[in-house]
Amino acid sequence: MVDTKTKIIAAAVKCFQSNESNSLENIAEEAGVTRRTLHRYFENRQNLMECCKNEMLERCNKAMNEAYKSDADQIKKVRNMLFAAIEQGANYSFIKRVYENSSFSDLDSKNEFESDNVKTKWLKIIKELQKEKRINEELTISWIFNLFGAIIETTIYAVESGDVAKNDSKKFAWISFKGAIGLKE
Repeated sequence: MVDTKTKIIAAAVKCFQSNESNSLENIAEEAGVTRRTLHRYFENRQNLMECCKNEMLERCNKAMNEAYKSDADQIKKVRNMLFAAIEQGANYSFIKRVYENSSFSDLDSKNEFESDNVKTKWLKIIKELQKEKRINEELTISWIFNLFGAIIETTIYAVESGDVAKNDSKKFAWISFKGAIGLKE
């Protein structure tokens, strides 16, 4: 059985995804609880939003770790991690709009990818591929990281705006990312 706090967070994610300025009243209604019950778990909107952000990071880290373990081939790992990040990013794109945080150095300093060292695993793959001369060596790791994030954001935006079919979006994202970093498969 799902606990009340989890129900409220799930309802908030659903409500914020459609409209990030959705009211706490709407969220309580979506969760099937009273506004008073919502406030027992969350002091205010910012507190609820922070819990949604933490939920997103936890799910993203889990998906990225699963993608990392999905294949022995380094290139397939990077591709699968990109796809996992796109899936999770699409589910939680309102977090990005609210926090506007994609800076490599910000994420690095806040340790937002600490769970199971997702960032460390990703960086290790990229460094190894550069060492093997399968990625353009002129590009810095931070540039590649930011590019990875930009590809994810572009993919999500293109699907949300209706410019690209969801079925094509991951293929386009992968072609764009590997081309941009000069990846030799």
